Amino acid sequence: MGHDENPRFKSIDDLIDALPIIIRQEIARALQSEKPDKLLTVSEAAEYLRLAIPTIYSLVQRNKIPYMKKTKRLYFSEIKLKEWLDQSRVRSNYEREKEVINKLVKRKSVYRVK
Repeated sequence: MGHDENPRFKSIDDLIDALPIIIRQEIARALQSEKPDKLLTVSEAAEYLRLAIPTIYSLVQRNKIPYMKKTKRLYFSEIKLKEWLDQSRVRSNYEREKEVINKLVKRKSVYRVK
């Protein structure tokens, strides 16, 4: 919602009544902004990933990258490539520490005596 679109509410009840409408508008806006999936060729996938074309073929041969094959042509889903990149992302020390703390807290709550 932009600054001009922000309605003024007289009471908390008015805000609560308006919440379903606001939520639906925000969901609709998010869905409209989603990019549809795009199929990429080998050269487009190489450009997208900033890799050499022979590297793409090597990854395909070793089944290390998501791809589709129709007849003799290879295709790559842009969304699947992004997911593949995200899976191989190296977590920061902060993220690792946070994960360990969350696991310890969860484990402690499981073994808590009531």
